[in-house]
Amino acid sequence: MKMMKKVSFALTCALALGASAFAADYPRKPITMVVPYAAGGGTHLAAEILTPGAEKFLGQPLEIVCKPGAGGAIGATYVAKAPKDGYTILYSTLSLPTAPLIGKVGYKTEEYVGIAQCSDVASVLAVRVDAPFNNAKEMVEWAKANPGKFSWSHPGVGSSLHIQGANAIYQMGIASVTKDIPAKGTAPGIANVLGGHVTAISSFFPALSENVKAGQMKVIGVVGNKRLEELPDVPTFEEQGYSALITSWRGVFCHKDVPMEIRKFLEEKFAEIIASPEYQERAKKLGEPQVYANSEEFTKVLMKGHEDMTELVKAIGLAK
Repeated sequence: MKMMKKVSFALTCALALGASAFAADYPRKPITMVVPYAAGGGTHLAAEILTPGAEKFLGQPLEIVCKPGAGGAIGATYVAKAPKDGYTILYSTLSLPTAPLIGKVGYKTEEYVGIAQCSDVASVLAVRVDAPFNNAKEMVEWAKANPGKFSWSHPGVGSSLHIQGANAIYQMGIASVTKDIPAKGTAPGIANVLGGHVTAISSFFPALSENVKAGQMKVIGVVGNKRLEELPDVPTFEEQGYSALITSWRGVFCHKDVPMEIRKFLEEKFAEIIASPEYQERAKKLGEPQVYANSEEFTKVLMKGHEDMTELVKAIGLAK
């Protein structure tokens, strides 16, 4: 028995030393950051601004890979099942704690820990420029007068844009007369609106800013507690009398089983990237509202998101 205890103790020490040595040699190759949404959408664009010059801080390139589908659950599941060596991390949104509450997914929220919060983003509801309404009140009146004709798009069930849009529709009292039509990403959803196949889209503004500037689309309202800097003349839904206040954070996560030394390294280096003047400039140009939180704080944000969304998805009828 004593011999077995000694062997067990020696093995534990060896594993600990091995992990520590492994972490000290990290990173030896490029780091893959998975974005669980389609290329060209707001979350992908926000993730991409972390990559230029990242090698200067991390010692290796930061490579973005988009794995869209199931409201972000496919990408989050992929990272959860990947080796816990710090070479596959996740850039996600409020969808991370929400998707498991709505459907069967391949991960649990508590499997993840935050590395760095990068922003807190308000979404918008936008329509084609020739839509027969210009504000939330007119949109509600039109939807009620034309039951079943109003449809809206989002990047997938359980995505942050789905939750934000669904809550706005619920708060306006038109959920029963609208159609919820998921798309395979924000870009296809925008195309569906422009083509007249869908009435509206729940989106982050950067993804459709060029369409608005080109006079192809107009924004009906902002889902959040303040107007967007890029859209000073567009009121929030709250200003228009509807309590649609949910915003979505964005940031970097890894699996909880990634060695602590690697997690600390990533936390430190992403903090440096986010604080750099180059990143700040890119974020400002993209219109990405910058809200930073470290690993401990962001993990608390993640778990609070899980608690808050548990109640919300029940209230708006999306709970599994």
